[in-house]
Amino acid sequence: MVQMTVLSLVVTRRHFHTLPFFSVYIALNLCQAALLFFMYSQFGFNSHEARQSSWLSELLILILQTFAATEVLYRVLRHYAGIWGLAWRLIVFAAVIVIWHALESAKQSPEWKLMIANRGYHLTFALSLISCLLLVRFYSIPIDPVYKTLLAGFCVFSCTVVVANTLFQTLFLRHFNDSGVVWNYLEMVTFLVVQIAWAVALRHRVRVDDKPPLLPPSAYDRLSPDVNARLGALNDALSRFLRAQVLRP
Repeated sequence: MVQMTVLSLVVTRRHFHTLPFFSVYIALNLCQAALLFFMYSQFGFNSHEARQSSWLSELLILILQTFAATEVLYRVLRHYAGIWGLAWRLIVFAAVIVIWHALESAKQSPEWKLMIANRGYHLTFALSLISCLLLVRFYSIPIDPVYKTLLAGFCVFSCTVVVANTLFQTLFLRHFNDSGVVWNYLEMVTFLVVQIAWAVALRHRVRVDDKPPLLPPSAYDRLSPDVNARLGALNDALSRFLRAQVLRP
């Protein structure tokens, strides 16, 4: 019901115009819930068919989650080409490091490879988002409250999945009977809280995000000679220093 509320707000408030990937992500989340409800009721929770359907549909959802979060980040940084370039490079760097770690971990525990891969994805996702949000904070870039809530929700849920998967594996290996219940409720409650926060935020429209205010051309004409002079002085100082290093016996 909460997911349906979020989807209805996305449509009625016309957020799908600016956030098409996020809209598809929410819609397919509902479709996944309906699919799994059918599979569990027909074949049982622990059946092979239910397991295959769960992981295959989860793969599609995770891909769309990546596109949806990147889309929100782009909406925040689209007027700052240089910062956006740095942001997506941070995302790629975090992805390479954590995916490598996940693959190595999966080799050591083949029976847990799907759980480890899922945890690795969410760890990559969370680290990438946190890095980008720190970058936004460092440059004091204004974020619309709607976008801020969406990004925070993605980040909180991914961090929870990392904790839940790690906790489940630890408790299961220690033969804790209710490890699956703890894992399930931890993820479900967090997902519910995130969806409620999104529903509250999506009730409001995003402010028209015009380009950031720039100085008038006359100011650039006045500042450019001074900046060029300072750069020239810095270049001369570096040249003298490097020349002295070369000539030093």
